[in-house]
Amino acid sequence: MENQKATQQITAQLVKSNASENLVWEVSVTNSRRKKHYCRNARKTLSFLFILKKETGIAIEHDTIRHLKAILAKQRASSQAQS
Repeated sequence: MENQKATQQITAQLVKSNASENLVWEVSVTNSRRKKHYCRNARKTLSFLFILKKETGIAIEHDTIRHLKAILAKQRASSQAQS
């Protein structure tokens, strides 16, 4: 079981929602039959990634964290520019 966790990673990517035209974040575990989870924004996705990591012991893909943090930084910068 430990070896299987080493080959798995938690990832997140933007996908088109089936319920609307909006994009949502799909959180999944590679090489797993686990159910996929969906989040509406980057902040909730980042939080959910760490919750899933704590529950499963599976590592989060580094590029996923980097990408989400970059998006959050852009959102913060644009909201500060508007105020």
